[in-house]
Amino acid sequence: MEFKIIKFDFQNAAPEVWDGYFRHADEMQCELHPEDPLLPWEKRKAMMISGEANPYSRACRFLAFPEDSTGVAAGFVSAVAETPLSPSYETNRQTGDLSLYVSPGCRSQGLGSLLLKRVIEELAARETSVTELLAHVNLDCGRRFIERRGGTLSIKFAENWLYFKEVDWPMVEAWAAEGERKNPGMAIKTVTAIPLDDIEEYCVVYAETMNQQPMGDLAVRAKCTPEQIRFGEKKNLEQGVTRTTIYSKEGDGHISGLTEIVYFKEAGHRVKQLLTGVREQYRGRGLGKLLKARMLLHVRKEYPEVKYVLTANADSNGAMLAINNKLGFKTDLPTKVYKLKIQG
Repeated sequence: MEFKIIKFDFQNAAPEVWDGYFRHADEMQCELHPEDPLLPWEKRKAMMISGEANPYSRACRFLAFPEDSTGVAAGFVSAVAETPLSPSYETNRQTGDLSLYVSPGCRSQGLGSLLLKRVIEELAARETSVTELLAHVNLDCGRRFIERRGGTLSIKFAENWLYFKEVDWPMVEAWAAEGERKNPGMAIKTVTAIPLDDIEEYCVVYAETMNQQPMGDLAVRAKCTPEQIRFGEKKNLEQGVTRTTIYSKEGDGHISGLTEIVYFKEAGHRVKQLLTGVREQYRGRGLGKLLKARMLLHVRKEYPEVKYVLTANADSNGAMLAINNKLGFKTDLPTKVYKLKIQG
């Protein structure tokens, strides 16, 4: 089968290109998450276009269609790199994120290679500092593809789900009560926008706890600024997304830990949990369990229609996995992160 590869420009793509993309994306979701409801195309399109206007990163994307058809895309590839405006650019400038998916009926026909070649050519022209791509691989065919091209395994992690009907709520409530008892001078803040008085330290704590996570041999590191936090809050409002942060403040005013979740009503059956972390000097006081418990209790109260919460953890993150396993999280989608050298 012959294929034609086109640039996928969110701002200027024709309606038939969007239709072809979404049919392809729906096919991918049904393969990876067959039990998860598909979101409306218009909502996803609006969020994608809104997210494109980001001064901290830029992407190049391509779609592949069978030569004789524009109905359903056969493949998609994107590579995302940080811009010099990103606070972590100097550390991460050599690294881009790769996403590539080929429809089952079009595999083993060289399409993956064509898409990878095309996006690497575009990167070489536009993002000359990028020398390696990180690929999150879920399928065995993807593992074989990336390993044949010299990709090396950096770290394993998994997407884990917790169904609310299976939660031991008395245990969760006990965790919250115990954490508060052990930390009598501490306050718990629950916010959708980081308060001005806390935002400078919050940026430090966020990057610190993010970088404490196991990263395998990956050299990427997080760094954020108040301006970047405010930009994200503005985008959430534009997209109808509620991002809630629950964080702990010590009696002396310092932030000791945090957890954050994302919810939007079009996907009201689920909540996505992002970073959870406790600064090293405050560990051993049950703060991780307290923050997790407060998050679950918040979701139960504010979003009673939610059926499950999902999160992702490195296989080597023993401390967080111990908490999640006790809560009843179950592995849904194992993932391997590969590093692919593209120059240098």
